[in-house]
Amino acid sequence: MSELVAPEPVGPSTTRDERTLALISHALSFLEGGIVGPLVIYLLRQDALGAISSQGGKVESRFVAFHSLQSLYFGLLFAGISVPVALLTCGWGLLVTVPVYFIYELVACARANAGEWYQLPVAGAWAANQHPIPDH
Repeated sequence: MSELVAPEPVGPSTTRDERTLALISHALSFLEGGIVGPLVIYLLRQDALGAISSQGGKVESRFVAFHSLQSLYFGLLFAGISVPVALLTCGWGLLVTVPVYFIYELVACARANAGEWYQLPVAGAWAANQHPIPDH
């Protein structure tokens, strides 16, 4: 039986700790809607990364900043679209918007874990304006 091996990171030198925090910032969307969790990770990313890395102290990561900020923006965008849709359709529209949101976040989880600078629709471009994606 062959063992599952994690893919090598695609982005320029992302560490396992960076990929883990980026993954968590997207995965928290499944628990709390993608606003509070990514915001906390974005605001505390230097301390959180320093705490889990072997370097200790504050560690800056544009990769974690980009993924947590885009997850936050995507959660806010989803809320901004879903609330009016829910009101206009007596909640039935959420049967469409919620699965689409979760599918995009699931793909973002996988891509962040692989070390990719994957961009979610609209929110990825907004996050890239704040934390530019490096050239490969």
